[in-house]
This record gives sequence, C-alpha cells and structure tokens, in this order.
Amino acid sequence: MLSRNGRPDPERLAIVLPGGGARGAYEVGALSVLLPELEARGEKVDIICGTSVGAINAAHLASMAHLPAAEQAQRAVERWEGIRRTDVIARIVGPRAPLGLARLVGDILGVPGLRFGSALDASPLRKNLDHWIDWRQLHENVAGGVLDAVCTVATSIARGGPVGFLDTGGRPPPESTSEDVHYVPVRLSAEHVRASAAIPIVFPAVEVTSPRAARGFYVDGGTRLNSPIKPAIDLGATRALVVGFEPLTVRGERSTAGRPPRLSDVAANVLDGLLLDSVAADMHRLAAVNSFFAEGASGGPVPSARAYRAARGRRPYRRISYALVTPERHGEIGRMAERIFAERYGGLGALRDLDYAVLGRLLAGRAMGRGELLSFLFFDKRYIAELLELGRRDAKRWLDRHPAFWCADSAHDFDLDPTRASEERELASISEWRELRRR
Repeated sequence: MLSRNGRPDPERLAIVLPGGGARGAYEVGALSVLLPELEARGEKVDIICGTSVGAINAAHLASMAHLPAAEQAQRAVERWEGIRRTDVIARIVGPRAPLGLARLVGDILGVPGLRFGSALDASPLRKNLDHWIDWRQLHENVAGGVLDAVCTVATSIARGGPVGFLDTGGRPPPESTSEDVHYVPVRLSAEHVRASAAIPIVFPAVEVTSPRAARGFYVDGGTRLNSPIKPAIDLGATRALVVGFEPLTVRGERSTAGRPPRLSDVAANVLDGLLLDSVAADMHRLAAVNSFFAEGASGGPVPSARAYRAARGRRPYRRISYALVTPERHGEIGRMAERIFAERYGGLGALRDLDYAVLGRLLAGRAMGRGELLSFLFFDKRYIAELLELGRRDAKRWLDRHPAFWCADSAHDFDLDPTRASEERELASISEWRELRRR
C-alpha cells in the first residue's frame, strides 16, 4: 500500500490487549508462546496497545521490549505467577469495611462529606505498579526506537469518550484521522495505566495530572473501547496480534431456569457487553473491511471505496493481517473460575480466605453469573496458573491452524456464509456512515 506521499507504508506489527481484570494472565500465557514464535520468524513488535489490565500488560511488555522474546515471556509469566489479590486490592473484611459502608449510605442519602468512590480499594495496585514496571526502561525503549509507540486507553469522565495516552518517545505520532479516540501525547506513567484500569464502581476513578491538556478524572477504557484495535490501526499497524477472552462464534442462549435474574446475572451480562463483546465486534468489522473495502480485496468495491474516502480527505482502507487467540468455547474462563472457587473456597474452604468467602456470597446467583464476575477479580494462584496454561494452549491451537502465523481471510476464522457476509458488509458501511456524520 502507498502512503499519501507515494511511498510504501512501512510494515508495523501491533499487539492488542483488551481489559478483563485477572484474565490478564490469559493474555500473558498466549504471548509466552507467540512472542518467541514471532522472533523466530524475524518479526519485530512495533506498537503495543492495551486497555485496563491490557494496559498493565502492555506497559510491562514495553519495559522489556529490548530483551530476547523468551526472556520477556518468562518474566511476564513469573510476574503473574507471583500476583495475589492483596497486590491489587485491599482486604474487604477489615477495619475499613464499616467506613466503606458508611460512605455508601451517606452518598445515597446525600450526606455532605460522605461519598462512595468504589466498592473496592485499589491502593495496593497504585503502590505495586512502580515495582512491577521499569518506567525508565520503557521510555528508553520507545525513545530509542525499540518500539514505535505504546498506547493505553482510558475513558475521560469530562469528555465522555475514549482517550489514548500515547507514548512515542517524543516523535510525532503517525498521521491519524480518527475521531473516535482522542489521542494525548504523554510520557507514559503509572497514573495513565491506573486510569485505564479503573473499573467503574469496582475501583475509584483516577486523577491524571500530566500532561496539563489531559488533566482530569478517568475510568476504565473498557467502558468505551475495550479492544484497542482501532488505535493500533490508527498508529499504522499492518498486522495485529489480538488476544480475546471469548470465541467469535455465536453464543448460545443462557438459561435462568425460569427464575428472575439475580444481581450477579445482570452484572455478568453488563460486563460481557462492556469488556468482552466489543473484541468480537471489532474483529468482525476488521474482517468485513478486509473482505469488502480494503485495497486489493478480491470482491470489494475498491474504486468506489477509494473515491468515497479520498473525497473526505481520508486514506484508503488497508488490509490488516491478524492473529487472534481466544478460548475455544464460550464461557470457558468463567466456568474455570467457578470450578476453582468452589474447590478452594466452598464449604469449610471459606475459612482459607474470608475476603473470597464474602465475595462469593455477594456474587451468589447462578454459577455462570458468579463465575463470569469472579473471573475478573479472582487473583488466586491456582486460577492464575490455569489461565496461563489456557492461554498457551489456545495460542498453540492458533499456530496449528495458521502455520504462516497471520491470516486475513475472513471466511477462515469468522465463518462468513453469504448471508452473514452481507450483514457484515452492511455493518461496515453503517459504521463508516456514522463516523462521517460526526465530522
């Protein structure tokens, strides 16, 4: 593909990591297989984009980008193997619990000075990020060209939309015409990553103080843009390695056994929509663009698509090769969390950790609902170990199906039959029209 100055665009490889709390261990398990494979193929990672826990993993990987891939993988796995719940959130059962309850009641009743900031206290995460991530080395890696860019996505409370905190080491970022994401050049730090990971209600909003233009309060980027595929493409990626937490096949209907849903059932569906379904939606749109609008797509209306975008000062769609790692079955991670929780903390096992006992009762409902919610907050060593192994397994499954690593054929992974293909084409056109309406 040619850039606007007539020269070929450089090949850029991006890693895209969505949010999912403790599920971040699955991302690292997958990358522990794929990073050495990329290195063996002579391919270099240029861009890393992450949201929420994906932002934490992205920053950690960026700080190790100068190391051999096998060492990066080993360190990332060891970091997750050592993480415990108290490294991320403060104890639930403790002397501060009555104060939290008082704040909740006071906020509901409008009592001055009593505000309920969040259900959980994330102060341990604030303390540990600087221990986990070598920020100096991250900045050296970006400034020295080991990486082109690192981007973490948060949601601005003031703007009501996604903000990409973008570290390019002081170099001008690649040209972008995006209107969906507001990009802010930064020297990436812990506050930007914590802002990306501040799940609303669960964790408190995070105040970002630098740079001046971005000052304000932010919450989890997953509420607006959980899968940062678009930032990766805006930054010039021609290949995207994406990790997701649910497969792209159609999900079967969940049964509630004829009873009204409980809080955990509703919350699980909300989290699915905010943090999980968007990955599948973005990948389906990428597949539709590859098939119908990108330069060189065999059946797409390339001339009209080119003229349509050129008339609006926008570059032609480019074909993006991808690698996508997800579990094989829907709800697999949630079922894993429920099974391990029941085995370790059911019955008398609740005495092992009173915080988990309380959390299990608060989330009580049908097993699927509780398992889905637990899967985000369950920083148990056995659960983490099984997530890492599941990520490894699914990454190897991708490589078995794609010996050349990359794929751009939507029919291969998305099962686009003629009816579904027509629907995907219409969705891509509608998405383009909506974007233009905002101009």
